[in-house]
Amino acid sequence: MSESDPPAQSPQSPQNPQQPQLALTRHEKRTFTAQTVHLAGGAFVDCVFDGCTLVLTNAPWFSQNTQFRRCNWRVEYDVLWGAPESRSNLRRVLDLIDGALDARS
Repeated sequence: MSESDPPAQSPQSPQNPQQPQLALTRHEKRTFTAQTVHLAGGAFVDCVFDGCTLVLTNAPWFSQNTQFRRCNWRVEYDVLWGAPESRSNLRRVLDLIDGALDARS
C-alpha cells in the first residue's frame, strides 16, 4: 500500500453528528497481486485483489467496485458479549466473503 495516496474521509454517522470523521488511506484503481494486505484503515475504490491474503479486523475500512480473485481471508474479529452489533457486523463480513467467492470466474 502506498503512503502517498491521499486520505479518504468516511461520512459522519447520521445518528451521531458529533462523531468525528475517520481518515482512511485511499487506494484507487490499483491491482494488488500475491500480497498480504491489511484492509484496516483503507478505502479501496475500483481495485483488484488477485491471489492475495486479506487481513480483516474490526477496524474500519471501505471498498467500492472492488474485485477479489482467488484470495484467502484472515479474519481477526472481536465478537463482544452484550454487543449484538458486533455479531451483525461479523455476518456482513461473512456475506462479503461469500459474495467474493461467488463472483469468481
